[in-house]
Amino acid sequence: MPPKIRAPETRLVAEYLREKVYPSWYRQRVPLGEALPGTARADSLHHALRVSRPWRPEVDAVAVEHGRLVFIEAKVFKLVDGLAKLPLYASLLPTTPELHDKKDLQVVMRLVAPWTSPNVETMARSQGIEVVVFSPAWIADYVEQYQHYWTAEYREARAERQRLREELGVA
Repeated sequence: MPPKIRAPETRLVAEYLREKVYPSWYRQRVPLGEALPGTARADSLHHALRVSRPWRPEVDAVAVEHGRLVFIEAKVFKLVDGLAKLPLYASLLPTTPELHDKKDLQVVMRLVAPWTSPNVETMARSQGIEVVVFSPAWIADYVEQYQHYWTAEYREARAERQRLREELGVA
């Protein structure tokens, strides 16, 4: 059985935001950048943004904290991916209509993860990214389930289930 927690990074950022208690403003899963060319109707930028949503990059969360705009990316395993994305996401602020009223705020980039390492800290510092270690109790169970999912025994069991489905003609 695959890990029971299907969207661990979404849960991690939601719990982080709830625990941090951002009183002024925050949003999760914020699309960034402009609408795709050719999607705008003369009457509605909103329509163009909605139609473009699947093709626009999306940051896990954006919050206003102490008068600064904080881009938050949460990662459980691939911390370097989160570090790589944050500067690119922040660069899209000036062209993001949904954040137009916040474009003049100082930008802070923050990676939220259940652990860190000296290499991650070095890379983060070089890019001006804050790393916050946030590790709710369920993370340990998720990591254990995830690691079990890739063991030889579990891969063999998955292959056997797939073989039986094919034999029975079940999708």
